[in-house]
Amino acid sequence: MSRKIQEPIEIRGMKLKNRIGFAPFLNMPRNEDWSVNDLTIRWFEERAKGGLGFIMTGSFIPMSILNPAAREGFERLAERMHRYDCKIGIQIVQGGPMSGQGPSPSPYPSATHAKLGQFDLMAGSIIPVEEVTIEYLEQQVQEFAAAAKILKETGIDCVELHCAHGGATLCCSFISPFYNHRTDKYGGNWENRLRLPTDILRAMREAVGDDYPLFARMDADELLGEDGIQVADAQKYIAPALVEAGADCLDVSQGSIVHSPHGITIPVYYERGCFIDNAAAIKEVVDVPIIGVGSILDMDMAERFLQEGKADIIYMGRQVTCDTDTPNKYFEGRPEDIRLCIGCHAGCGRPCAINYDIQDDPIPLTPAEKTKKVLILGGGVAGMEAARIAATRGHQVMLFEKSGELGGMVANLGLNPQTGEFGNVTRYLSTQMGKLGVDVRVCKDASADEIIGMKPDVVILAAGSTATIPDVAEGKFGVLTHGEALRQRRAIGQKVIVWGFFGAELAIALAEEGKEVVLLGRSGEGSLGSDIAGVRRLYLVKKLTDLNVVRGTPEGQRMSNPEVLYNVTVEEIADGNITLRAGDNTDRQMVIPYDTIILSRRFGERKSNDSLFSELEGKLPEVYKIGDCAQVRTIKDAIWTANEVARKI
Repeated sequence: MSRKIQEPIEIRGMKLKNRIGFAPFLNMPRNEDWSVNDLTIRWFEERAKGGLGFIMTGSFIPMSILNPAAREGFERLAERMHRYDCKIGIQIVQGGPMSGQGPSPSPYPSATHAKLGQFDLMAGSIIPVEEVTIEYLEQQVQEFAAAAKILKETGIDCVELHCAHGGATLCCSFISPFYNHRTDKYGGNWENRLRLPTDILRAMREAVGDDYPLFARMDADELLGEDGIQVADAQKYIAPALVEAGADCLDVSQGSIVHSPHGITIPVYYERGCFIDNAAAIKEVVDVPIIGVGSILDMDMAERFLQEGKADIIYMGRQVTCDTDTPNKYFEGRPEDIRLCIGCHAGCGRPCAINYDIQDDPIPLTPAEKTKKVLILGGGVAGMEAARIAATRGHQVMLFEKSGELGGMVANLGLNPQTGEFGNVTRYLSTQMGKLGVDVRVCKDASADEIIGMKPDVVILAAGSTATIPDVAEGKFGVLTHGEALRQRRAIGQKVIVWGFFGAELAIALAEEGKEVVLLGRSGEGSLGSDIAGVRRLYLVKKLTDLNVVRGTPEGQRMSNPEVLYNVTVEEIADGNITLRAGDNTDRQMVIPYDTIILSRRFGERKSNDSLFSELEGKLPEVYKIGDCAQVRTIKDAIWTANEVARKI
């Protein structure tokens, strides 16, 4: 069967060589005035080289395009993309109630204050919403049209009007019944609420003529229930209106930047491709190409969605940021070489946590001047990445891992249903080490004398870290470390205490299995999820703080969220009970029965396994520490320190 994803497609005269595109990504490099610079061009060039048929940039406001000094940057960007037969589009937007984009004071559509939802976790304060005038809106229509005309003149292949993501954009906030409470011609019924985006599209069409493609990004579902845009509304009103006004292609997204950001930048907790049915629903009602987007991480899934007719083009954002060569590797029959995104939200391209090269100024990966014997002690992600890089450069690499399997703490995280995608890292690195001929020996440890006797040119210590056991928990019944709990799920009883907010994701997973879970920590609410990045943290905190929510599971079970206790200290563990002291003014004591206590405390409560360093330093030509062995930190730090050493030896 031929691949649908490799078939060309034409949109109002614009021919795409395949059906895989790069999703609009706001987290891209550019100047402070939003104009294109050399780094912008290089950033998109890396993605174009990787085999994409199409790239849609993240948002540009009209004024940033109308600036005469910006024209040259767009011309250079278009020329560079066309070298790789990759079409380039520019998304145009004006900021809405919560995005922070646009002139100050921001052009907000309603004089009310939107409900904050989760936004206070990001901004920490209420943003006042100032009602915009009809005159301002009419000016916006003309500026959008003028910007589209300029982009066409610079060689940009198409433009997209951003009408999605709730309060993030002016257009969507007008469409949304949640945000738009106006009583003039821009408010009330669907026709009026759609007036701004449809007026803009008509003006853009008049400005660019009939031979130039116009896209629109729309919400099929704001994920706000009856208060916001729902799929039936998008089918009946929004999609037909945008197409009638001039849109040649609809990019179907979902979510509101404030209240449901998990619909926009989807956390690891969601299934891959979880919103493709929204695209399919819109495809049922309009006769223009539809773009599907949303946590589509692997090319086989993208191909399946195209074959099933759920979309005509598939956007990948974070995946093609994590591995810019994703399309080429797939088309060349090398899917095992694709580095899959883990959904961690820790950088997302500026930089990427698991790909050192996705940053502004990486150390170049060049062949070694001299081949060396490199011994790596430790098979976690730091050691595996160091082995991959050293072997790629031509060194002879041997890796010892004292346990029976590779991956370390990251492999453990991959065992948690909430963070299963983290296992992508270890699978990729294992495959690459095998292809590169790294001599991997598991269940193998070595003393300093043995290592010295092997006479390696380079030793890289990547032995990770060990959880420290508090005195109050030492030797007590039912106490497991975080890693032990992930590896020994059958040892976990019904009543579970997760001690430390690092274990929040594990606490949720156990609660969803039907266990009675208490998550506790010695700090306040602000520290909950503080080790976790961006939208992933928002979603996690939302799940943990809705204490009275009872959710259903695919199996039909019902369970409550974990109970969360802040500002508590552990006084005693004895006789199947844990005794806590509240840190508030009450100084009250709590006694909670338990079957299992899981120690999931923060980075500072783990100890680096670096004892070999002092025994080897000065006795061998080169000795280094990387990852947690150097300092207990994050996955990104493990990958970074591995590259900083392995690219220089």
